[in-house]
Amino acid sequence: MHYLVVHFDVPQIDPESWRLRVGGAVEHPLELSLSDLRRRPRRTVPVTLECAGNGRASLDPRPVSMPWDTGGFGTAEWTGTPLAPILHEAGIPPEAVDVLFTGADRGIQGGLEQDYARSLAVAEAMEDTLLLAYEMDGRPQTTPGSPSRACVSGR
Repeated sequence: MHYLVVHFDVPQIDPESWRLRVGGAVEHPLELSLSDLRRRPRRTVPVTLECAGNGRASLDPRPVSMPWDTGGFGTAEWTGTPLAPILHEAGIPPEAVDVLFTGADRGIQGGLEQDYARSLAVAEAMEDTLLLAYEMDGRPQTTPGSPSRACVSGR
């Protein structure tokens, strides 16, 4: 068992046609299939993840969205390929500040339709411990937005 947070509608993803696109302010835009990621160096690490919303249920006033008590955490063995070599290959310019991860899931928040997205500072994204995870506990991910939804750090 692992906690699951779903912010928007769950997209239907075909693993065969899914692509990871690395674009924006890079020197060499990339498009990688799941097979491409699986052919890259592979690492498996046990990682405990905790939802940033843990404890929100005790706030006053109580938030409407994701009112976790204390159950939003879980440990799994995540398998994937390191993110840093992909970013090096794409050519991140020295003036870059953040790496933005945009999912296929879309929804309404604050009255606006938007993509689910999160970012990391370039320095964090370039750490050698960060993985683009495509397996959890030895099995292909089945979480929303699979096949490569998680970026996990094995620190």
